[in-house]
Amino acid sequence: MRILSPFFLHARLVTLIAGALALAFLTGNSAKAQGLLGIGHEGSRVTESVPLKVGVGAWAGYDSNATTSLNGKSEETAFYGGRASLRYAYVTSQTRFDLRFNFAGLYQEAGGGSLDDMIYNSRLRADLGHRFNDRVSMVNNALVAWEVEPDFMLAASSALRDDQYFYFYDRAALWLSLTNRLTSVSSYAIEGVNFESNRLAATEDRVTHTFGQQMRFAWSSQTSLKAEYRYSKTNYDKADLDSNSHYLLAGVDQQFGDTALLTFLGGAEHRDYDAFNALWKPYAEASLLYRLSDATTLRWLARAGMENTEVAGYENRYSIRTGVTASHSVSDRLGVSAGVAYVYSDLEGVGSERDVNESGVQANAEVTYALLPNLDLGVGYQYTSYGSDDDDRDYDRHRVSVAATTTF
Repeated sequence: MRILSPFFLHARLVTLIAGALALAFLTGNSAKAQGLLGIGHEGSRVTESVPLKVGVGAWAGYDSNATTSLNGKSEETAFYGGRASLRYAYVTSQTRFDLRFNFAGLYQEAGGGSLDDMIYNSRLRADLGHRFNDRVSMVNNALVAWEVEPDFMLAASSALRDDQYFYFYDRAALWLSLTNRLTSVSSYAIEGVNFESNRLAATEDRVTHTFGQQMRFAWSSQTSLKAEYRYSKTNYDKADLDSNSHYLLAGVDQQFGDTALLTFLGGAEHRDYDAFNALWKPYAEASLLYRLSDATTLRWLARAGMENTEVAGYENRYSIRTGVTASHSVSDRLGVSAGVAYVYSDLEGVGSERDVNESGVQANAEVTYALLPNLDLGVGYQYTSYGSDDDDRDYDRHRVSVAATTTF
């Protein structure tokens, strides 16, 4: 034990709808998904148009624990495979649209335990912001992913690397200026996950619909106060964990000149499970986007609240998640990026079952170098440590990789 301290058809149909919304609405960092990364992220932050760019390449590396010690067995392996990417951005005085796609397939020499020897990680992300006039605007953020890697900031998959999963998210919001100071923001979001194996699908496959109404008051040119009500409904394909949630939240958005934006929302969630007693829990989310210079960007995210991931066998999971990422362009050719994420979870047992505490750290770093105008070389490292009162879920993992990518 290590604690680091303080339905198929329906899901696939909804997934297709989410993907269609992303393209129909023409809606960051492509290495990440929604989850926590939707906090403080409205529409697109792209500032200039980017013509269609396609990248292809190869990568290889070493994984010290490809099975994340599933069933008590750790399996190290070499891996190699191909990569592909796509990037497009469109910017006018009224519209910002950013499209990113990343694909990676890899073959594991020693296999991956419950996984196939050949596995895939791909993400399509689309962000849109459009201003109809001085009073009305809309934003849309969408993501569709087919992955296998645990992502502590996505907060949708298993903490273990034990199955391919299909994840989708789409959020649309309409901004309406009622007065010079008062703004209404009405939103709808859909999120779901679908696992490939029947074992995890039976407990994890689900779809969540969230409706939100926020009122914003411009206290000053730099400060906006906000109050929000959310209603969320989660339906599981098979597990008896369906629930309805009501959120009562208040917070502030604080701009610090042109360099930083801090957002905060806090309050309470009332969750009513079909199979368990209703309960109140505190909820909070925060983000900071800080541009230290044209070459350096830092982003911090945090959330505390009840979650839908890996709840089967318990009454609820309450988690605190936080993470920071940074990127820096050393020169026109050399770039570095790094990030670290932390999660702490309390799982309340059903009846006489004991409660379980879990925590984990996930850190990564990458260096890229433009050898030629259209040829990039990269070296990456990732470390993951996860501890649980359930000893079968303890694991440490190191992963190193090298890659070459050409863009045209």
